[in-house]
Amino acid sequence: MFVVFKQKQYILRNTSHGMNLLPPATMVTKTQVMKLLFRCLAVAFAVIYISSCKPVPVSHWFPVTPQEHYEQELYKAKQEKTIAGQTWFRVSKQVLNDTLFSLAPYQERFFLGDSTPAQSIRLKIPEGRKLVITPSKNDEDSLSKLVLELYRIKSNGKPQRIEYLKANENTLTIADHEGDTLLLRLQTGLNETLKVSLALTTLPTLTFPIASYGMQNLISFWGAQRDGGVRSHEGVDIKAPRGTPVVASDNGFITQTGTNNLGGKIVFLSANGSPYSIYYAHLDSQLVSVGQRVVRGDTLGLVGNTGNAITTTPHLHFGIYARGSGAVDPFPFINDKKEKLPGLPVTSRWLLGDSVRIKSKTNLYLSPVFSNDEKIRIIPKNETIRILGELAKGYRVELADGTKGYIPTVGLESDKQLSKK
Repeated sequence: MFVVFKQKQYILRNTSHGMNLLPPATMVTKTQVMKLLFRCLAVAFAVIYISSCKPVPVSHWFPVTPQEHYEQELYKAKQEKTIAGQTWFRVSKQVLNDTLFSLAPYQERFFLGDSTPAQSIRLKIPEGRKLVITPSKNDEDSLSKLVLELYRIKSNGKPQRIEYLKANENTLTIADHEGDTLLLRLQTGLNETLKVSLALTTLPTLTFPIASYGMQNLISFWGAQRDGGVRSHEGVDIKAPRGTPVVASDNGFITQTGTNNLGGKIVFLSANGSPYSIYYAHLDSQLVSVGQRVVRGDTLGLVGNTGNAITTTPHLHFGIYARGSGAVDPFPFINDKKEKLPGLPVTSRWLLGDSVRIKSKTNLYLSPVFSNDEKIRIIPKNETIRILGELAKGYRVELADGTKGYIPTVGLESDKQLSKK
């Protein structure tokens, strides 16, 4: 007979010394062959056993996030074998593929529970801003669990977790310099219900570049005509008395100091952890050198009117350059004006999670901006919808076929009202 090991053929035969496995130049004993066979059989049985069982994901062997710790508890209690548990796990994964979209500033009250234990929203962080995510529970649901995770949608469409709300924190703040599409997932505990309001706001990523001054001191903006329309202004101008300290808007290191015709005395700062170089021009003097590392608030130079600003009042020309794409508008990077957040109804007329009928046809949209290019389809009059969330002027809904979207404020009525007609 023949036995194959590692793609080599061995001959097994009887001899006067017993059963031997004979390779070309060596001899293996019968005991060694049996040991090898038993090992192969053991491995085969192990593979079959493992493949026949539902393995617990690696993240639940070594949980990191509150979501993973909670899922580990559910697996230990074998909740994934119950109908409610299966729904909880299934919806948790399903919403990572949802495509509803919004832009900050934004506010929505979500319903989480029963067949909808999780919901999600896709978003992008505007350039120059950092996103602040603030969830808040309704008082009556204060004991219900809330877990919140933030994902980046990769080029292949798969979500990659990048951040999560810590157990002892009330807000999550993140900056994204790549312009990625992000997805925020909210989820409550198994067999729990929760109404949670979610506020998305943004803050500037940079510190204002002149000490003790602010946005009210801007005197010229991005895109203003220069040299009779020959060129456009690639930055903002900030008025301040000569000699006022100009400070580092971010941590980084100095890549260039010197003088040029337009900017006069200038300083370039390369910001840490971002693709931006920050440009300071018309300085009266420079107080840093190339290669020097600085932190936010360090003095780089003093306000002046050197270069082509010699005939103007002292001011700072502040510019930002993205590596590979040139100058960008600095305004959102330093604008610290408080954003106006759309309000939410104090009390909900319609119970979130309930099914209602619309009294007149309306459009279903991909986002609460309600723009025509985001229209999904028309919902006909008297169609039954389920309310999953509410906005200042509209609702997040789910149709009978599972399609989700936003509708503007429209007349609604419950099944009880219809039965009385």
